[in-house]
Amino acid sequence: MIKQEKLSKEDWTVAPFLGLSLLGFITTILDFIFLQVFAFKFMAIGGLILIIVGGVLRMKARLELKKRAGFNSFIETTKLQIIKDHHLLNNGIYKHIRHPLYLGEILRNLGIAIFFSSFYGALIIGLSSFFLIMRIEIEEKMLISAFGKYYKEYKKKTMKLIPYIY
Repeated sequence: MIKQEKLSKEDWTVAPFLGLSLLGFITTILDFIFLQVFAFKFMAIGGLILIIVGGVLRMKARLELKKRAGFNSFIETTKLQIIKDHHLLNNGIYKHIRHPLYLGEILRNLGIAIFFSSFYGALIIGLSSFFLIMRIEIEEKMLISAFGKYYKEYKKKTMKLIPYIY
C-alpha cells in the first residue's frame, strides 16, 4: 500500500487542473457577456449535450466507486488513494474505460465552454484537461503498485478514456 503523504505530494496535477478550469470558466463567461453580447449559437445544443453526458458519467463513476470499490463517501473518491478493503473495479462502466470520471470531467468542462460558444474558454479548459491526463499516469502507477498483475491485465483489456480509441 502507498502512503497517503507521499501521494499528496505526487498528486500535484490537481492545483493546475482546478486553477486552469476556473480560469477557463471565467474566460468563458466574460467572453459570452462582453465579446458575444449574450448571443447563444447553434453550438449551445452540443455543449448542453456534453454537459449532461459528462455530468451523468461523472456521477455514475463516483457511485460505482462508492458502492463497489469500498469508498465511504464521494469526497474520498476525489483523492488518489488506496483505502482499506479497496476493490479494483473492472465491471460496469469500468469494464469499458479505466477513467470514466476523468472523461466525464473533461466532457462537462468542455461542454460549458461550447454551450457559451467560447473558443477562448474551450482552449483554456482543453489545456486544463492535459493535467487530468497527467494525473491518470500517477493514478495508474499507484494502482499497479496496489493491485499488481491484476491491474496490468485490466489495462490490457480497456482503454484509458475513450472506448476502442484511447
